[in-house]
Amino acid sequence: MRMLLDSNVWIDARKGLPEAVQVLEEATRAEWAGYSAITRLEVFGFPNLTKEDAAAFEILLSEFVEEPVTSEVITEAIAFRQRHQMKSPDAIIAATA
Repeated sequence: MRMLLDSNVWIDARKGLPEAVQVLEEATRAEWAGYSAITRLEVFGFPNLTKEDAAAFEILLSEFVEEPVTSEVITEAIAFRQRHQMKSPDAIIAATA
């Protein structure tokens, strides 16, 4: 199984929400698991992010692959936005998957 993890998984796991923690545990056993560069932007761009949270996210994210936002991803994200009402970051993450 391959998994691309959304921003909410990281944030909710840091909060200790069991469902998100379980998803991260499953991701560590996956054939491949990663996240979009947009996810890193969303996680670290949170306005009230503490230094402690940032350090914890650095450790968590280092265990997974960061997928870049390429021209191909943007082209697919445009198509997602044209077909569905999606915010740009969500369309980029969906396109990355």
